[in-house]
Amino acid sequence: MGARMATTSQPGDRPPTFSVVIPTFRRPELLAEAVASVLAQSRTDWECLVVDDGGGDPLDELPRDERVRVIRRPASGGPAAARNTGIAEARGAVVAFLDDDDRYRPERLELAERGLADPAVDVALCWTSWFERATDELADPDRPSAGRRLDGDIAATVLDATTPHLGSTAVRSTALVRFDETYRAAEDVEWWLRQAERSRVATVRQVGCELRRHPGARANGTDVAGRLAASERLLRDRADYFDAHPRAEAFRLARMANLAVGAGDRAAARSMLVRSWRRHPSKLAARSLLRTWGI
Repeated sequence: MGARMATTSQPGDRPPTFSVVIPTFRRPELLAEAVASVLAQSRTDWECLVVDDGGGDPLDELPRDERVRVIRRPASGGPAAARNTGIAEARGAVVAFLDDDDRYRPERLELAERGLADPAVDVALCWTSWFERATDELADPDRPSAGRRLDGDIAATVLDATTPHLGSTAVRSTALVRFDETYRAAEDVEWWLRQAERSRVATVRQVGCELRRHPGARANGTDVAGRLAASERLLRDRADYFDAHPRAEAFRLARMANLAVGAGDRAAARSMLVRSWRRHPSKLAARSLLRTWGI
């Protein structure tokens, strides 16, 4: 991790139940809203670890609370490194994640506790929804929601569709695996594969985390080329897994094709979609392939 990180505020002697890790890089206004959503939790037995990934911005706008600690990295290492820094400092029995541009609903940590009620479960999930403006009110929690229903041993299926957002994820600290800091993109997908191989999962079918729609980067600011390269690397690094799980490889290739389309490289997208179709035919690949031809 390099030099010892500087921290602000002194936590109490009693370890909290939850440690919420928020990596951040030069988005102080959005960060303040994210931290405020942690302060608004119905549970109070938490600590919030804000990891400044070398941004160096003053964080004077953060809500004042002794349970909030700021950990400053001397240089940017990307989301994986920032999360690992927070994990290393976490004192809670459960570690939860929140991106600096998102926010929790007040019952988020309660949902994590419900998901971990079974001692055989190490990872608790909730569902997510989207919002755009800071003034958007929370959606009606009783409104029907949808999301992946992942329970038990999910190692064989977790990559068959979009992996659960880290903001919806809470993990027992004793079972939590570290992120691979050499991945500057797709680090969450790579992490999920390793975490799912060692942990049982439970999904609480209720929205607990809200993801912000905005024109800026969703997370690490990595360009399309970097994101494509990371996914290609993942396919190589875990060729054993993808050889045995064609649906997962097909989905990853289809997602990569969508990135290529967004970058204007339709030829590359078509190549990826053909590879996807050959591994596991799907409506997603077929529809995306037609779009690359303007159909």
